[in-house]
Amino acid sequence: MKVSPVCPRCGETLVVRPGSTAQAWCHVHGAVTPLHHTVLVAHDALAAVTADARVPAWVPDPMPVGWSVTGLAWGGEPGARAIVVDCAGPAPLGGSAELVLVAEEPGTGVGCGYAGLPGPDPGDVIEGPSSVDVKAAGQHAPLWAVPTTDDRAAFVGEAYGVWLWLVMWPMNAAWLLAEQLELIDLRDRIYPDLPLGPPSEHLLPGR
Repeated sequence: MKVSPVCPRCGETLVVRPGSTAQAWCHVHGAVTPLHHTVLVAHDALAAVTADARVPAWVPDPMPVGWSVTGLAWGGEPGARAIVVDCAGPAPLGGSAELVLVAEEPGTGVGCGYAGLPGPDPGDVIEGPSSVDVKAAGQHAPLWAVPTTDDRAAFVGEAYGVWLWLVMWPMNAAWLLAEQLELIDLRDRIYPDLPLGPPSEHLLPGR
């Protein structure tokens, strides 16, 4: 079930222009691309969002043992300019963890919202040598560590010509990247046994 759209940068409820699904107003950030989300993620919702998306919908493949997809959000419709896939499961060092994967066009602000950065894009964060890399649809994608609050770890890079963000709670969940993580784009394949779980705590930015 889809619910009211929120600001991609702070998660606050928006004032949506009548008849428009492409732009809305946040009392903090002004005109923004509305971030839509579902209460419960389902295979048909994934298929509907990815059918005409302008950006990838990334998920780990294979999914880490015990992990599942627990949330779905997208910015703008039709033709999503940003897609968020939230996953959760056992943390590498014990306890539980969450991983938010964001693909977004520049200027959308979704990844910065999850990472806790003030602007719509990472700016001069991407300089010098990369911190880690993942394999996105078979291509190496270097990622740079983003300075953020001490409750999470955040990395950003580029794949398919748009931003690729990985934001993890808690911070030590970054150990998921100790071995190269492989990602697939759900626009290419939504496999029927993709594990789905209950809603995640961090599906919306600012949470």
